[in-house]
Amino acid sequence: MNNQRDFSNRLTFDFEKISSSDYAKITKSVVAEFKLSPHTELIKGLDEAFQDFTFNQSIIGLEWDIWSGYTVNAKNSEANSLVEKIATYIRVNNT
Repeated sequence: MNNQRDFSNRLTFDFEKISSSDYAKITKSVVAEFKLSPHTELIKGLDEAFQDFTFNQSIIGLEWDIWSGYTVNAKNSEANSLVEKIATYIRVNNT
């Protein structure tokens, strides 16, 4: 599990070792555990899958791509603490 912040100080965690075949299972588990609502439609390509979700004022992205693996990222600064909790949940339950 790696983490970094973008230029807007939004937090991102990535899990390189999680494969694309686990994206749907992990995302479904995270959505149920944290009671997230879809914010965008699921986009799925050959080398990537991504969808944004909301909880209260927080907007997060649950994504997978061939370079980073599974990624959880804050789309707004209000989501940073939620992203940390989700990353911990994924680390404990899926790696």
